[in-house]
Amino acid sequence: MTLKQIEVFLAVAATRSFSRGGEAVSLAQSTVSQHIRALEEELGVMLFNRNTTNISLTEGGRLFLEQARRIWRTCDKAQTAMKRFAGLDEAVLRVGASSTLAISIIPELLGKFIARYPGVLLELQQNDSHQTIRSLIDDEVELALTGGKFDEDHVVFEKLFDEQILLVAPANREFTSAILNNRADRKNIPLIVREPGSGTRQAVEKSLRKAGLSLTDFLIVAQLGSEEAIRRAVLGGAGCAFISSLVVSHELSSRQLIEYTLDGIQIERSFYLASREGHNLSPAALAFVQAIQDVLALRLTP
Repeated sequence: MTLKQIEVFLAVAATRSFSRGGEAVSLAQSTVSQHIRALEEELGVMLFNRNTTNISLTEGGRLFLEQARRIWRTCDKAQTAMKRFAGLDEAVLRVGASSTLAISIIPELLGKFIARYPGVLLELQQNDSHQTIRSLIDDEVELALTGGKFDEDHVVFEKLFDEQILLVAPANREFTSAILNNRADRKNIPLIVREPGSGTRQAVEKSLRKAGLSLTDFLIVAQLGSEEAIRRAVLGGAGCAFISSLVVSHELSSRQLIEYTLDGIQIERSFYLASREGHNLSPAALAFVQAIQDVLALRLTP
């Protein structure tokens, strides 16, 4: 049974004529007869009483008419929904993002994106980079924005931009670069760190290892699950932290936080847009990707 057969059946039932039914669906009478005959053979039921002057529905035809109308209405609704989906009039977009991007880039683009596509409902899952990729692999999100690139099969990573990770402390703490660069003194400096799965922590540990250092060279006083939580903790005087420059730019410019340096260490990382290999992105996802690129273009414009 095909949708075309159902369409032809409904047209013939409505017009009580094979020829007029054919005109309604732009088919020759002979083609209409072939469709009806094939449908009757598949169902094993005569659908129309035929005579030389007119045709009428059999009892089986009346029963099938009710079901055919229901099928056609469902198909029509499906077509309408797909048209709305393709036109971004009605869509749900699920995006996973590492905490750094969730509190920096996404809020910046959200207002313009919603204004342009009011029919798109954005569902954001915020997590560390490793768990964000896991959500992508498990088909819980369509796109993933991460602070690191992972060796995962069937995941495509597209680099978005680079940023620096800074060592910061509250302005009222009496740290100095000399103290921070002295191995013995560092053991007494309270440090707040991200969880092991975060892109920030991985970038920090990698850079420290290259310099023969480790996070354990500091006095680790807390492990928190987001950049925002760490920012607040540092502002509250809990200690110093390695944190994204995107997250603390305002606090640095207002001198609420002070940036310190470790000799010979500059920590950089890249942010990536990840999607599943071989999966076509929905229109809403494509529009979101364009919105991200627009925001980054403005950021990078001199």
